[in-house]
Amino acid sequence: MRRRPPEILIFTFADRREVLATMGELDPDGGWLTLQPGFDAEEAAADEAARSRSPVDSVPVCTWVPGERSRRSGEHVALGIEHGARDKVSDRLAEAGVAVPAEWEVVQDNAGRGLVVAARPVDPHDAVLDWLLRAGVALSFAPLTGEWRALVHRR
Repeated sequence: MRRRPPEILIFTFADRREVLATMGELDPDGGWLTLQPGFDAEEAAADEAARSRSPVDSVPVCTWVPGERSRRSGEHVALGIEHGARDKVSDRLAEAGVAVPAEWEVVQDNAGRGLVVAARPVDPHDAVLDWLLRAGVALSFAPLTGEWRALVHRR
């Protein structure tokens, strides 16, 4: 069976109604989102050369996956951030004012594989999306445009 390509939504931090509505449609087992901030490619290329970073390392890729289950975390919403920080990022996020909420669990914080957090399925989508976007901004090494792209993967 062939998968259909993901739907693409363009949004901003201030206007994310369409993304929130989509999260409601996908929750709990209808699919997942991949989120990435928009960035100035020319400016990022100049910055990357100065810092020896690749484009992949400069802009984080965030994921929101509802309906996940594990022995340790039970049912949860998995939030992932692939980043180029080259170290663990939980402390960096806390210093930036984007600490992982105390009621969530850090499942993985690895320089190579990224950050994975188990959020509670009862947490409002708006609060979860707010944290994920702010964490993505805090972990970006490229100049951002303010727009975001959401790839909607439906099961």
